[in-house]
Amino acid sequence: MMTKTDLEYFSRASLKLYSPELNAATYAGHAAAFLQELVAADMYCVAALDPATKALDVSFSEWDDQLPEMLSGFARTMANYQLFNFDASVNNGRPFFRSDFYSRRQFREVEVYQEAMAMMGWNNHCAVHVPTDGQEVLFISLERSGTVEYNERDRLILELAQPHLSNAHRLAQARTATRGAEPLDPVQFEQAGFSPRESEVLLWLTEGKTNSEMARLMNVHVQTVKFHLTSIFNKIGAGNRLAATLHALDLTHRMQKNTESKVVTVRVRETAPLSIAG
Repeated sequence: MMTKTDLEYFSRASLKLYSPELNAATYAGHAAAFLQELVAADMYCVAALDPATKALDVSFSEWDDQLPEMLSGFARTMANYQLFNFDASVNNGRPFFRSDFYSRRQFREVEVYQEAMAMMGWNNHCAVHVPTDGQEVLFISLERSGTVEYNERDRLILELAQPHLSNAHRLAQARTATRGAEPLDPVQFEQAGFSPRESEVLLWLTEGKTNSEMARLMNVHVQTVKFHLTSIFNKIGAGNRLAATLHALDLTHRMQKNTESKVVTVRVRETAPLSIAG
């Protein structure tokens, strides 16, 4: 059962997860930091498997020189065990623990432990599936040594964390998709049907600004920002600021792609007439 303190930790951790620095490159670090606030472990591993190529991309919350050797053994043996075979249907998508399958003594007899986990001393494994919009299968594992088992309180907290991890992944991918192009002018949002003030709010949403930060930047009261947010929610059918942010980022991305498709490159050659390549 979660306590008031648990909920306070969860709220603070969520603020870190959705920080303005979140993008595709920083997602693993943000996800690990988020979970560190909620459930104790010795290592947090963010792993994405490409089902087509079987390529496994793993990020760790801290580095250990034995990790490359451990990963080699893990890659050789992981597919033989439900605990490690990147199957999103295991435990009906809910977080699962080593103790759901093996006792500590039984686990020490299996090949994946002997070939990989043993060299790190990890005998308590926890896996959290993160639904994504892409083809990759994303899991975050929490590894422990010692005798303290994961419990049902941990499972409940991690279940509550799953949609946040998934939403943060979507947000990170959307933010990254809009980077590298020219900054948007709020007028472009006006062309999509938003008022000038709503357009400003949408632009600051894509930058991860809080209501208070927007109020200062726009030189208005916080309640005015909230009024514009409510209007935006109603226009796009969004239930919260995350949905509105994703809508704005998607709109931004589509506008940028539309602008890019209209650009032509003009090259001037010394011995040839002006040529235009589309």
